This record gives sequence, structure tokens and C-alpha cells, in this order.
Amino acid sequence: MFDGKFRHWRPTYDPKPWRTITPPQPVTVDLATAIAHDGGRLAHDLPLRVRAEGLNLDIQVPGVLHAWARTSRGSWLAACTFTVPTGNNLGSLEVTQWCPAAAVTPRETGPPST
Repeated sequence: MFDGKFRHWRPTYDPKPWRTITPPQPVTVDLATAIAHDGGRLAHDLPLRVRAEGLNLDIQVPGVLHAWARTSRGSWLAACTFTVPTGNNLGSLEVTQWCPAAAVTPRETGPPST
């Protein structure tokens, strides 16, 4: 999925400033860190319909890590796919985006099956 993403990025130095993850690896994504937002208002100041049907950015969700890319400031971004649920968990939005490294942690997949 991400092998072709770097075709226009031709580095001069080794190692390359990106890395694709094959196969993609399971991660946990902290939505509050992964998605920039202004923080909004306090929950008691919002109508129930907004709290229920708005995207919940205050949780951690399972995701899949596809690639890493280094920024010109030396930090790393993680290309992840994950699902953001609504406040009432009746809806969701699947996204693939670049997240700060601090938003992503490895996720155990459990013991191998025999």
C-alpha cells in the first residue's frame, strides 16, 4: 500500500528518511495526540447531539502502521490506518493519515495460534 508513496522522494543520503512496514504492524493510536484539534468546549456546554454524534478524540484506538517518515526537524511521522468512533459508538470514520510518533505505540496481537 505504501511502497509507491515515496516515489517522488529521492534521498541523497543513507539511510533513507522513510521506512515502509511490511507487513503492516498493529498499533494503538492516541487520537488526542494524532489528530490536531483546538480542544473544543467542556462537555456540559454542548448539546447531547454533538456529544453523541461527534467524533470521539479523547480515546486510544487500535490501528495499523504502514510506514515511517522523518521530518526536517528530526522527528518521525507514522502512517497509520485507524477508525475514529462517534461519542455514542453508533458511527465511525476510517482514516489513513500521518501521525506524530508520540501518538503511536506497538500493540500486542496475542499469542500465536497452534
